[in-house]
Amino acid sequence: MALAVNGVRANPYVNTAYADQGNGKTTITPFSDILKKEKEQAAASVSSAQKAQAAQTASSSGATSPSGAVPPSGATTPSTGIASTNGTTGRLSSDGKLMTTLDDIFRRASEKYNISYDFLTAVAKAESDFNPNCVSSAGAKGIMQVMPYEAKELGITDVFDPEQNIMGAAKLLAAHLEKFDGDTTLAAAAYNAGSGRVKQYGGVPPFKETQNYVKKIASYMKEGVKVPDKTYTVSPNKLSGDVTKSQGQSTQASSGAQNQISGAVPATDEELNQSMVVVGSGEQAVTMTYGAYLRYLELGSLGVG
Repeated sequence: MALAVNGVRANPYVNTAYADQGNGKTTITPFSDILKKEKEQAAASVSSAQKAQAAQTASSSGATSPSGAVPPSGATTPSTGIASTNGTTGRLSSDGKLMTTLDDIFRRASEKYNISYDFLTAVAKAESDFNPNCVSSAGAKGIMQVMPYEAKELGITDVFDPEQNIMGAAKLLAAHLEKFDGDTTLAAAAYNAGSGRVKQYGGVPPFKETQNYVKKIASYMKEGVKVPDKTYTVSPNKLSGDVTKSQGQSTQASSGAQNQISGAVPATDEELNQSMVVVGSGEQAVTMTYGAYLRYLELGSLGVG
């Protein structure tokens, strides 16, 4: 891809740069603006994909809905029970703390780890009744009763943090579901007694506690569990993934920034070097990377070179 600076239009990706022959100054579009079109096109593409997927889901389930309708935030996909959420209900502060509802954590965990929301909340109900400070006699801690060695392996730095605890437990449940081909009964049994015991007995182990546990989970899933309407300030880590998809993250404007698009990130040298600029014309034309051209302009403005 190439950009002719002296009066020649740029290609659609790079937009337009031109030289003002009247005053000898060269004007070029900031790279954040160059990325704007790509950002808009990507958003349009994602929106189209979501609509297509929603239409397919409605068709397969026999439901009728307006053309192009997408499931509302907080809904669940009928065929899988996976919660659908566009982000969080809270705000992420500059120090990395997130104020969010307990239900939103479960919905994001369901979506991120591809687990039925009903299964996830049923396990939480059975384990701690949604108490983030719960500690069992065996040393299991938090909402989904994570053991200390599990917390270490999962990357939970604060086991009493509802966000980290639920996300870590969801990751563990997802691993059990994968081992047992999506069978929630066997996954629940493995969560209670260990996957080794489930494999050893070829099903739910003959332990009274585990037998009662899987029955309780099944009952909660059938009846439905209401997550307490509580809000917590938590500290997301890598277990959470992206918690800023559709919420206003606190940001500070960069010094001297102009024409900055919402959600834009500074371009890297690699991104700059993907676009080429043709400076001059005819035999004297010189081709250079866009990043090199910006540095060339900067040197010129400083009277260097």
